[in-house]
Amino acid sequence: MSESVTVITGANSGVGYEASRILARDGHPVVMVCRTRDRGEAARERLLADVPGADLRVEACELDSLGQVRELAKRLDRWLTDEGRTLTALVNNAGLYRAPLERTEDGLERTLAVNHLSHFLLTLLLEERLRRHGTRVVNVSSGGHRGGKLRRRPLSEIFRGDGPYNGWQAYADSKAAQVLFTRELQRRWGSDGMSAFAVHPGVLSTAIWDRNRTFAMLVARVMKPFMDSPEVGGRAVARLVADPRAVEYAGGYFRKEKPEESARHTLDDTLARELWEASVQAVAL
Repeated sequence: MSESVTVITGANSGVGYEASRILARDGHPVVMVCRTRDRGEAARERLLADVPGADLRVEACELDSLGQVRELAKRLDRWLTDEGRTLTALVNNAGLYRAPLERTEDGLERTLAVNHLSHFLLTLLLEERLRRHGTRVVNVSSGGHRGGKLRRRPLSEIFRGDGPYNGWQAYADSKAAQVLFTRELQRRWGSDGMSAFAVHPGVLSTAIWDRNRTFAMLVARVMKPFMDSPEVGGRAVARLVADPRAVEYAGGYFRKEKPEESARHTLDDTLARELWEASVQAVAL
């Protein structure tokens, strides 16, 4: 097996699972980061039944805890060193949507904490391993980023969920943050040979539609049979991890497997820098 490893968050279901399966099938070792070890091991067993002999490792981490993210980064670093392996790709995939306002143990609004800030922290904690020639960071965003409004309040207040709260707005803000993070990450680390991408994997039939009892979610559940399968999103992610031609679009946004211009507000380099600095403060780096 290759010594090069891909780490994928949210790997026990949906896009993360399918990306893990496709990469494992093609001979890429994968570290599957899941909320709990039980879920991760169950997903690993399913995947091994489909891809016998796949090189897979499970790591458990609740991404709404910055402390757990820090511990995950330490474990990954120790394991990579002990095994003599290199980290060549990080897929920041895990995500959620919460209709009511919820705050994490760190005092952060949960949707933004999981979708953006936890992945921002994980990426920066792995900087020494990722800021190298040939490595890739793939941030799984959404077409919903177009509704982001990160200028409506100070970023620190948005991160905390201060002021009037709307679950869809928080979700759109988190996905816009992922696109802006991708852009700024490429600006800061790209000269070292790293390539960052943001991708909308498509409107997919995944469990995200089952976890909130709002009218919109009930409608979405009815429409699930007409949505693309998670495999569509998995292929899009796997391509950005492994396709040599993707580097031509480093720093850019993809809709499924095709490059596309993201929303105008995510092309604001000043906002991207401000988001980076506010995120550093929010995760206490």
